[in-house]
This record gives sequence, C-alpha cells and structure tokens, in this order.
Amino acid sequence: MGMAASQARLLSLTSRLHDVELRAQSIESQKIALATQKDELYENYCEALDATKFQIAFAGTDGTGKNWEIASFKNLCTYMGKERYQDYALKDNKTGLMIESEEVVENYNKYGNDKYAFAWAMLGYADNMSEAGGWNELGRNIAWQEFSEDSFQLDRWNRDGAADGGSSIMTAVEWDAYEAATGTEKEELDKLYNDIETAVNEGDSKKRDEAVKAFRDKLYTSPSTRDAIFGTQEGAGSAKTWDNVSDEFNYYCRKFEAIKAAGGCIAVDPQFESGSTGETWLKNMVEAGMITIMANDNPSGANAEWKDTSVATSTNGNYLSEVQDNKDLKKAEAEYEHELGILNTKDTKFDRDLSKLETERTSITTEMDAIKSVRDDNIDRTFGIFS
Repeated sequence: MGMAASQARLLSLTSRLHDVELRAQSIESQKIALATQKDELYENYCEALDATKFQIAFAGTDGTGKNWEIASFKNLCTYMGKERYQDYALKDNKTGLMIESEEVVENYNKYGNDKYAFAWAMLGYADNMSEAGGWNELGRNIAWQEFSEDSFQLDRWNRDGAADGGSSIMTAVEWDAYEAATGTEKEELDKLYNDIETAVNEGDSKKRDEAVKAFRDKLYTSPSTRDAIFGTQEGAGSAKTWDNVSDEFNYYCRKFEAIKAAGGCIAVDPQFESGSTGETWLKNMVEAGMITIMANDNPSGANAEWKDTSVATSTNGNYLSEVQDNKDLKKAEAEYEHELGILNTKDTKFDRDLSKLETERTSITTEMDAIKSVRDDNIDRTFGIFS
C-alpha cells in the first residue's frame, strides 16, 4: 500500500507540474507580445519625434517680428491681408493646374478672360460691372484675346459698338471711369488707347494685346479712374473706399495671372483646406511630389511673377520653413508614457506570476524527488529480502 500511495502521489504531482509549466509558457508568450507592443510604441514615439510640418510667417501684430503658423491651404492660398510676407499658390504636378478654392474656380471659369473682372467678382461686385440693358454677361465685352483684327474695331465713344459692329475693350463702368479722367492721367490714358488703335490698324495682334494690357493696367493704377470705378460698386462710399479694398483687389489680380499662366485651376477638397487634416495633407502632398508650392516674392500691385519654391529654397528661409510638430509631439509623448506605464504594469504582474509559478514548481519537484527517493528505497529493501 505504501508504494501504491507513493505512486499515486507522484502522478498527481506530475500533473500539477505540467499545469504549472503550461501556465508559465503562456505567461512567457504574453511577455513576448508585451515586448513587441513596447517596440511598436517606441517606434511610433520616434516617428513623432521626427514628425515635422511646414510653417508660414506673418508680420507681428505690432509691425515688427514674425508670427508663425502651421501652413495649410487656407493660410497659404487665400487672402490674408497685408500680414503675410509673400503670396503663395499650389500647383498640381500631374495636370500643371493651380489648386484653388471652389469660389475661385467658379469665378475664374466665369470671368477667365480678364483679371480685373475676376478680381471684382471675388470682391462680390460682379453684378455691378455690366451696363443695364446692355452687356449682361461680364467678360463678353472684355475678351479681347478672342477678337480678330477685322472685328476688333475701337470707338471710344461707342461703348457697346453695336452701331458699327465694333467691339469694346472695357466694361461700361470702366468706360465711365476712362471718360472721367482729367489732366495728366487723361493724357496718359489717351496715349495708351491710341497705341491700341495703332496696333489694330497694323494688324499686329501681339502688339494689340500688350497695348490693351498696358491701357487697362494704367486705368486701375490712376487714382481718379480707380476711385471712379470703385465708386460705382454697391456699398462703396466713405466707409469703404478704394484704399480699403485695393490690396485684396490686387491680390486677386495676381492670383488670376498665376492661374492663367498654368492654363486653369482645379478645386481643392474642402476637407483639406485647414485644420490638422489640411496641414498634414499639404506636407504629405508636397513631399510625395504631387503638388508644388509657388511664390510671388513681390506681392504689390496687380502684376506678379510666380516661381516654384519649396521649404528649402524659400527666400532666406524666412517666410516658409519646416519645423518639428511640437503639438503632436507633446500628444505622442503623453500617449507613449501612458501606454508604456500600462505595459510595464502588466509586465511586472507577469514577472510576479512567473516567480510564484517557479516557487510552486520548485516545491513540486522537491516533493517529487523525495517521493522517488522513498519509493526507490522501498523497492531496494523489498527486493533485498528475496535476494
């Protein structure tokens, strides 16, 4: 009976030992999984350490210094007043077209023959630019690029040209402003207008287009004529003078030139215009080579020269640069410390459980060794009697 009891106890302990070892293996597997999670957590944290975003400079509120903002479509490609040091635009590298807001795309498609008409439309004055009962489609009477030399007949005193089949180069509002000019401004405008007539009579379309551009540029930079044009706009007056809108007006003129040079524009998805999503979209698209940032280094007046730029080549690196994303870094650091604490707590618990299992295993193996020793002694004594 003693040997049978010892054998039964030994079998029981063996079963317990196997169970302890199985639980220990399970915990070891979970510890390996924890180690993998820690590695992934650390990699994510390292990515956050390396993460950067583009930033754009604005003039300080006191007129000195700079205020930096994380760059997005909205603060790069929309009118931001005089605070931004440079004008920027985004070009789609696949199509070569400018990336603009839906409003810009709509107005460009409607008034794409003339930058001034486009600028008035962006300011909300498009409805006031046509003559009642006459030119009801802004842009039809200023699309000089489409006129042939034969049909491009100029008659400064016949605004609609209906009597002789000629075509006007200005809207009715602009004609009124031209006729209101006096003194030196009138003389300069007359000379530029005569240059148009000369080019038309010579049949030189390139010279004609250049002369028309020079004439209309002068019309919008002469104080008396530009004030006369603005004075016709709804809501214009002492509270809203040309000086109040001239900067924004010229901004849209410069934007028009960039779009025209690119051959047109496409609308940005509104979800990517601003916010953290827009900031990330801008950086990712530029780094992937999908879009190019363009800059106008001299944002004054209605004319501009747009050039490709980048964070690396921005003028002196003073206005557009790349910085570490501190906001996301702090968030990532907090998440890293929080998640690491949870994993470490689990790891410590696993270590305690393994320690208990090891103690239990040692106890079981010690008892098993003792039983085996007693069993072996009993066998030796029992068989020794019959030897």
